Amino acid sequence: METIILDDEQAAINHLKRMLKRVDPDGTHTGVLTAEEFLKYIKTHNADAAFVDINLFNTDGMTITRQAAEIQPELNIIIYTGHPEYKAEALDLFVSGYLVKPVGIDDLKNVLSHLRYPLKNLYVQCFGHFEVFVNSKPMRFDRMDSKEVLAYLIDRRGAEVSDGELMNILWKEEGDSDKKKVYIRNIIYDIRCTFAKYGIENIINNHHRCYNVDVTRFRCDYYEYLEGKEVRQAMLGEYMEQFSDWSAKTKSAIFGRKR
Repeated sequence: METIILDDEQAAINHLKRMLKRVDPDGTHTGVLTAEEFLKYIKTHNADAAFVDINLFNTDGMTITRQAAEIQPELNIIIYTGHPEYKAEALDLFVSGYLVKPVGIDDLKNVLSHLRYPLKNLYVQCFGHFEVFVNSKPMRFDRMDSKEVLAYLIDRRGAEVSDGELMNILWKEEGDSDKKKVYIRNIIYDIRCTFAKYGIENIINNHHRCYNVDVTRFRCDYYEYLEGKEVRQAMLGEYMEQFSDWSAKTKSAIFGRKR
C-alpha cells in the first residue's frame, strides 16, 4: 500500500509512519509538511490512502480534502486530528475514515480495513525476472507477447512507443505489414483486458499508433531504484532476464559502471 501523510508537525508524521510500517511493512509511507507538497505528490503518485490533519499552517484539512478529491477522485482520504467535533463535516465530504489523535494501532488497522475505495496493490518487478503483482500475487497473461510488450512499455518509463518499435521488439526484423499492425493492436487490447480482470483500468494510453504506460498507476522496483531507494533485488545485477534481447541495454545502463 502507498500512503501519504499531511501534517505540519514532523513528530506527528513520524509517529503515524511508524505505526503504518507496523501495519503494512512492505508499503510506501511518505509524510509532507505543507499543502503544496501534498497536492504535488498526489498529482504524480497513485497513492492508496492519504492521512490529512485538519489544523494546518495557512489552510485547513477540509479545504485540502476537497482539492484532493478533484485531483484523485478515488483516493481514500482519512482525516486524523485532535478535534473530534469536525467528524460530521468530514463525513459530509465522504472521507474514508476519521481518526482522533493520539492514534492507536487498533484504530489504524480498523480504518484501513474499511476504506471507501478498494486497494489494488499493483506492483511491478523488473529486477530479476519481470513480473506484475496484484495483492502480492502474480498476474497471469494468456499471451507471452502481451507480457513482453507490457515489460517494454514499463522499461520506457512512460515514454511513447510506436507500433513499429513494438513490431521490432516482437519479431526482431524490419517490416510494417498490416497484419503486424493489427496484431499489435490486439496485444494492447489483450493487456487492457488482462488488467480489467483484476479491476484495474487505464494502465495504457494510446495516441496516433503510439502507446505508453501511466506510471502513476503502479509501484515499480526499477523506478524506485532510479529515485535512489535501496532495492534488495537489484543487488543481483539482473534485469528483466527473460527479455534479455532488448533489456540488456537498460541493464548495462543500470549496472555497467559497477562492473
